Parts: sequence; C-alpha cells; structure tokens
Amino acid sequence: MRIGDSSFFSSQVVNKATNSVGSSADTGFSAILDEEDKPAFTFGDEEALETRKNEYEAEQRAEKSRSHDDIISKFLEYSDVTLAEKIRAAYLDDHNLTEEQLAAMPEDERKAIEDAIKEAIKQQLGVDQDTASSEEALAV
Repeated sequence: MRIGDSSFFSSQVVNKATNSVGSSADTGFSAILDEEDKPAFTFGDEEALETRKNEYEAEQRAEKSRSHDDIISKFLEYSDVTLAEKIRAAYLDDHNLTEEQLAAMPEDERKAIEDAIKEAIKQQLGVDQDTASSEEALAV
C-alpha cells in the first residue's frame, strides 16, 4: 500500500470531533495539532461544570450553617443547665459513668454514688448542710 492511498491523505476526511467532512487542506500534521489543542469539553460541559461547582459550594455553605446552628443549640442547651446539674454531669464524667449506667446499678451502689454527688455539689456550692436552702440547691 502506498502512502498516498491511505485515507489520511484523501481529498475528503471526516473530522472526528465534529463529524463533518473537510477538504484536504484540513488534513495533515497541523490539523492534528489543531484538534489536540482544542479543549476536551465543549461550552455545554463548561456550564455543567459551573453548575456542579455552584451546587457543591451551596452544599458546603449549608453544611457550615448546620454546624453553626448545632453549636449554638448545644451552647443554649448547656446554658440552661443548672450549676448542680453541671456538677453532677462532671462527677459522672470523671468516674466514666452515664445516667443510664447509674440507673442500672444495684440500689446500694447507686445510693453511694448519689450521696457522693450530693457532697460534691455541697462542697462546690459552699452550701451548709443545716440550711433549708441546701435541699433546694441539691434538687436535681
């Protein structure tokens, strides 16, 4: 087969990118380079990429907002907790206990821990055991 007989050198070639028929002036090495210099996507693809980018950015903003709202709600929830409840939670946390674990304990163990929590609350609040207000402060 001679080089001139190949379809590459024919007077009409099919441009693969546009499926159009071109003249022999569009053939050759420079035509191939021109095709390779073209972007791999078309204008419609740019719009799709821009849409996807905008959707991603919107989702990121929404996630940040949800996170912000979650932080605020946790702060407000924590600020509504009384000092005695905070001391109780800290005591349980320091002793690696949860309210559920405490409730599931045998009565005598649970009572001992509840008494220790009451003492911790009294100590941190500086409440005298003889006053009536100490019972109000210990109400959890």
